[in-house]
Amino acid sequence: MKVVVGSKNPDKIKIVKDALTELHLNVDVIGVEIDSGITNQPLDKETTQKGAINRAKDAKRKIPNADFWIGLEGGLHDYHPSSEDCGVVSAEGYNLVTYACLIDKDNNEYIGEGEEIHLPVEVSEKIKKGEWFGKVIREYAKEHEIDQNLITRVYPFTQAIQNSYAEYLRKYGNLGYRKKASAVVVDNDKNFLIVQLVGYGNDDWNFCGGGIEKGESEKYAILRELKEELGGDKFEILKKTKLVNKYEWPVSVIAKRLKEEGKTWRGQESSIFFVRFVGNKKEIIPNSAEVKQIKWIKAEEFKNHFHFPGQLELAERIIDEFNIS
Repeated sequence: MKVVVGSKNPDKIKIVKDALTELHLNVDVIGVEIDSGITNQPLDKETTQKGAINRAKDAKRKIPNADFWIGLEGGLHDYHPSSEDCGVVSAEGYNLVTYACLIDKDNNEYIGEGEEIHLPVEVSEKIKKGEWFGKVIREYAKEHEIDQNLITRVYPFTQAIQNSYAEYLRKYGNLGYRKKASAVVVDNDKNFLIVQLVGYGNDDWNFCGGGIEKGESEKYAILRELKEELGGDKFEILKKTKLVNKYEWPVSVIAKRLKEEGKTWRGQESSIFFVRFVGNKKEIIPNSAEVKQIKWIKAEEFKNHFHFPGQLELAERIIDEFNIS
């Protein structure tokens, strides 16, 4: 696979090659000198993203014989006190932002964004006075311990590249849905078991469950998952619900699965079972590799724990189906 990068910078060329190789792609990456068409130090997301798009487009114009063309652009974005961007309240000052634009042979554009990194206040203040970010951050790093990605930008650029390729796969990769089985576990006192998985935020919770492996029945899969996650087998399947939870993954999850397993899906399609716990709760020993913590709650407490899109509504529909409250 031939990939053209809109830059002659050897570090950026290497980042692109390494990022795509991590996704199990065999790539030949070359760079070409282009003009980003924006200021050398973009100070907002819109300009930074435009720079990535311009680089990819110009790369294709100059070297039209390839499979993909990628433009990378790093910049800054200024957050004000208590300002809210994409639902996230950020601290005052600049964040480092990174974008990748991937263009395919049909001129479709796929945008990937890397993780934002907040700049030290001292650095932000100097930039606001007109100083150059690269110079300021290197001077600051001589006296302070900082995230080295503020200088190298390897990790956020890698994320941006892989997310842009995941966007491409979502449209043209014929990705299906991963089959999953979920368990709504209840005890004899109508308490529901929820889990906080490794990788979840501190306020994120879910019902137990996991992927159905090849050759497994749904019932076998859910009992296996419960034993793997909770270390016990005192679970009794009562009934399979009529509901099926089908949803799309964020591009970051699509890319993560591809990187870790060499395959990926566009999302999950989960069959949901109502399960009763019939053992002693002291027998439940969560698998720390998968589960951070567990909690037993009443149905009316779902609203305080289920924050993923559509999660609360689905839980309420499940409870309604079994007349449990």
